[in-house]
Amino acid sequence: MNVAIIILAAGKGTRMKSDLPKVLHLLNEKPLIQYVLDTACKVHPQKIVLVVGHGADLVKQAVGHDVSYVYQIEQLGTGHAVQQAEPVFQDYHGNILAKQALPLLILYGDMPLITAQTLRKMIEIQYHNPSPLTILTVKLASPRGFGRILRDETGAIKAIIEKVDCTSEQLLINELNAGVYCVQSNWLWQSLKQIKLNPKGEYYLTDLVAIAVAQGHSIASLTASNPIEIMGINTTEHLAEATQFLKSQL
Repeated sequence: MNVAIIILAAGKGTRMKSDLPKVLHLLNEKPLIQYVLDTACKVHPQKIVLVVGHGADLVKQAVGHDVSYVYQIEQLGTGHAVQQAEPVFQDYHGNILAKQALPLLILYGDMPLITAQTLRKMIEIQYHNPSPLTILTVKLASPRGFGRILRDETGAIKAIIEKVDCTSEQLLINELNAGVYCVQSNWLWQSLKQIKLNPKGEYYLTDLVAIAVAQGHSIASLTASNPIEIMGINTTEHLAEATQFLKSQL
């Protein structure tokens, strides 16, 4: 498809209690990152860019040479991670190459259960969306640490509110940000420069929503059909849960 994919895979995964890069932990004897890559390849992207950091050499050794690599040396958040990929889409003068001005799908290397069907739907929505941004959401009866999707009275998305910033009323919202985005690339590179450092010292990709809304854009969205798709593997318990799910699909 006429799309490029950026996969964020620079995290240390400290909650896994291991020195191994998080995306290399095994799920049914296969690295987490390989699930994401296999799914990404099913939509036939023109380019796949892997953002690596902790254990970069190990990740490159496991994945191989069929993707482009960029490095996030400092862990300064998801917005900063995506920004590291911009040079891959530029010429030597720093201009975005016309043939690289593709819709960009942004995925996480620790989200192994995301499906190609969901990715195709997101790309299709973005192609027919005058807005520069399509986001994946999920509805959960018992929300965990996800950002809440804030909509106005017409149903339009106005913001993503991180859990720590939510009011008691906003914490009751059960539509959550899954963290997967399909974005017009030219708009993305300009907008990433507008993201401000948050109190934690990070640049959050979620700020793209507020930037788009401030510019008068509507935000398109897709709700994941199965919440298990958007589960990030952050702990050994999550790994066990994903293992059980895959067994149930046999």
